[in-house]
Amino acid sequence: MDSAQIRHKNFRKLFDDFVRQHPDLPQRGMLKLFAQHLELSDRYLSHIKCNRKNIGNNVARVIEERLKLPHGWMDREHDAFNMPVDEKEKLFVETALTLFRAQPENAREIMIDMLRQRLQTPPPATKRRTPKFD
Repeated sequence: MDSAQIRHKNFRKLFDDFVRQHPDLPQRGMLKLFAQHLELSDRYLSHIKCNRKNIGNNVARVIEERLKLPHGWMDREHDAFNMPVDEKEKLFVETALTLFRAQPENAREIMIDMLRQRLQTPPPATKRRTPKFD
């Protein structure tokens, strides 16, 4: 799933949550209310909802800010079903979580910052060993 699809999926989840939080209101007009809540154009949100427009970086950050979500929330998957695919991934996640939970709060923040920096910076180029043919 690419970032545009993830943002659309997250937008849909946020909109559905908004609708569920207002069960007493009629379904018709909910997108307009959601747009007002976000202080965005209802026409623009309609295009997003119908997949006619992608959610750009600026709008993603505005949505996060207005809904008091952490920076980057719109860019990540939030499925409960996003589970490890094999035993090695499962072991890694369990080990990392155990290590993370054993740390004080300031160390946790440092760990998160280090991971974010690593994800934003491409890995250093490694020298490839070329075989010698004699």
